[in-house]
Amino acid sequence: MRAKLLRNSGSFERRFALPDEADADKIEASISKGVLTVTLPKKPEAVKPEKKIEIKAA
Repeated sequence: MRAKLLRNSGSFERRFALPDEADADKIEASISKGVLTVTLPKKPEAVKPEKKIEIKAA
């Protein structure tokens, strides 16, 4: 597997398409130690309700 290494001093730009369920107004990005982390929260209507699953003892 080959990893893509981007080295640059200064600013950079990267574009990508957002999933339909992403809430564009709440996207956050941070960079730490050269690692860019982008958080794409889902829109409230895209979040599925939690489902309880009963665990039966054998």
